Amino acid sequence: MKTTRAGETTERDSNPLHPGGIRRNLHENCAINPFEVSLHPIIVLSGTSNFLYPIWGEKVLRFKHGEAVDFICPGRTILIGGSQTNNSLLSGTCFSGSEFAVGNEIIEWSDLICSSTYWRGIQRTGNTCASDGVELEAGFSVDDGRFLQTLLICFNPTLQVAYYTFINQTASINQQVLGTARPSWLQGSGIYDVGSVTSLYVRANQRATINGQLGLEANSTKYIQDSTNYYLARGHLTARSDNFYAAQQNATFYMQNIAPQWQTFNGWNWNQIEIDLRDYASENGVDLQVWTGVYGVTTLPHKDTGEPTELYLYYVNETRKAIPVPQVYWKVAYNPLTQRGIALIGVNNPYNSTFSKLCFDVSSRLSWLHCERENQILGFCYACSITTLRYAVNFIPAMDVRGLLL
Repeated sequence: MKTTRAGETTERDSNPLHPGGIRRNLHENCAINPFEVSLHPIIVLSGTSNFLYPIWGEKVLRFKHGEAVDFICPGRTILIGGSQTNNSLLSGTCFSGSEFAVGNEIIEWSDLICSSTYWRGIQRTGNTCASDGVELEAGFSVDDGRFLQTLLICFNPTLQVAYYTFINQTASINQQVLGTARPSWLQGSGIYDVGSVTSLYVRANQRATINGQLGLEANSTKYIQDSTNYYLARGHLTARSDNFYAAQQNATFYMQNIAPQWQTFNGWNWNQIEIDLRDYASENGVDLQVWTGVYGVTTLPHKDTGEPTELYLYYVNETRKAIPVPQVYWKVAYNPLTQRGIALIGVNNPYNSTFSKLCFDVSSRLSWLHCERENQILGFCYACSITTLRYAVNFIPAMDVRGLLL
């Protein structure tokens, strides 16, 4: 959907449930480096909640003279030239170059700083998803009631894990900020009922939990090992690096955005899939809508019976279990302008040498996909049309698809 604001044409996501960034056009006469200072305020068009990105091939944000913007330091205060304003939100207009008119002053972009790292949050949107899921959004609250959404999460309250997450991934993704400090993991409040999710991922704890389900001694290192990559990592659904700004990257560090992922897979083939998709967007200059989710439950054989046993990170008994170890991770990428898309799938079990594909494999047609498709330890990987994957994973949101993202 195209909208016009202050004489500027912008591209916006047509789905109101999935607000995303705005790709800016070239005819403005203010230009700023959004990464000039690490604690710059978030800048958005006045009254909006959408992150702004450089147009493809550029590293600056451009604004038309007189265009109204908001400077936001969520949960913090704005400093101008080192002087405290006691405000977390200031409004201004593009004046010239990197200068903005704020009140009665002309302020250099480089003089606008937040007092500390932005305060992030996660909240319910009030919507449902995937028949029995609740929709959450992670991002940043603004004092005037707005919420700057970084990612959308469809969360299964019964199994205590996401069905999927959603972001709008900018074509400028490979111009993202790099090297920022990793924040602490948060789990929000009133969402989980399994206690501390962080403690479930501690290697000794996950070993005892998994071994108990498989009939092994609590301290057996047959599957969860000490000094190798054979353990269950906090596997991001929406990756930190799938986001442009440090603020957005930090907002991915919510437990609702992870699922148990074997590190052998997390650090190799799944990471390669993430890199390949970002490179595709960057090299082709396309903004993509990206859903990332999990499906099924990984199994390992029970020590006594040999029967395939489903694995859960939280396990009390067969009627009280949660946070399943997924059978597969999947990622759906869609170009809403061309209505072309692709589904990328990776198998989350380094101990299983055989698997059944969920859909017809078209990965040989993707010259841009570089995961090691037949590597069991790194994670078998393949690709399908979105339509055929939806036959198996029916909670993937519906969309009109006219072809593959080649």
